Amino acid sequence: MAQQPQGRFRRFLATRFGWIFLVVGATLVVLATYAYINAILAIPAILLFGLAFPIWSGHKRPRFLAIGGLVIVLATAPIANVVFTQEILTPVGMASSDPGALFANGGPLMQNASVSPYTGTTDTNFTWTVTVYPAHHALGNTTPVELDLFISTCPGATGNSSPYCTSGYPLTIFQNTSLPNITTPYTATFHYRIGSDGIWAWQMGIYTQNASTKKPFFQLLVGDPQYNGIEGPVIGGFAVIYGDLLPDIYFQDFLFLGAPFYCVLLVYMLFKARERRRKEAEQRAAGPVPPAGGGGPATAETKEAPLPSSQGGPSGGAKSATSELNCPKCNAVVYAGEQTCWKCGAALPGVSSASVTPVK
Repeated sequence: MAQQPQGRFRRFLATRFGWIFLVVGATLVVLATYAYINAILAIPAILLFGLAFPIWSGHKRPRFLAIGGLVIVLATAPIANVVFTQEILTPVGMASSDPGALFANGGPLMQNASVSPYTGTTDTNFTWTVTVYPAHHALGNTTPVELDLFISTCPGATGNSSPYCTSGYPLTIFQNTSLPNITTPYTATFHYRIGSDGIWAWQMGIYTQNASTKKPFFQLLVGDPQYNGIEGPVIGGFAVIYGDLLPDIYFQDFLFLGAPFYCVLLVYMLFKARERRRKEAEQRAAGPVPPAGGGGPATAETKEAPLPSSQGGPSGGAKSATSELNCPKCNAVVYAGEQTCWKCGAALPGVSSASVTPVK
């Protein structure tokens, strides 16, 4: 018999309500890890709290473990998506170009670039602004001549063939303006109404040219570390953005949480099946379990065991000898009265081989 969980808490966990408590608790832990830290660390969280802890508490049936894992995976994505959507709707800070660039001189050439408003509708006329500092160019005889704004559904894209867009045809909008030939800071402004719901991104680039060699230089703002894009504007409101993000969140959820969980569960099931087959083989090798009061281990000598009263036991008066012996061929323990060995099919002593039906 399997050892029962000890202690009041473990006895509670072994109940049906305890199983529900475990699933809810594991969901909260995995959700917090997935939404506020990252998906990678959520993998050990679901394996520990969704698989190892329930097994420790006594819930070892694969069916319950599989159902619990499915509940965790299905519940994590929509709840975590609330957090992700709210993060998307939160305005990002201003962006500037790299102050340490080759063509910088004491500070960023472009500073405090932003879009306003950060969220809106398809009718919103958005405004992008940036301040250009010509004095921060490293070459004294080089001045800014053109400033470009790139608005795209692919973060960091600066053209329709941008390597940052891995699928589909990126929608990129270009606007440019000529900069006056001045040496003092200049604030450039762009206005554009996108007219399409979704999560957009933008980037700015500035061209400078050497007055003598006419050699052009091009420099971008510093955006996110992955694509060098700047998030915004976000068009459509909470419900629209939530719906746009949910399919991707579910895909990542099943990839980072579901796949590892069920792979480990499959390994656990294989080990449990192997252990069960080993125990069954040991039971078959040991032979049939003798009746109650039948005595100690089986030997070649016969041993009497009392029968129930309905079969002539102590209360019925008559006795019938129930004996055990070993199969002469494979040495398995068998009972007297059997015609063939249960293990190898050989005829037992005292039984004519002609009267034994061959084992197929």
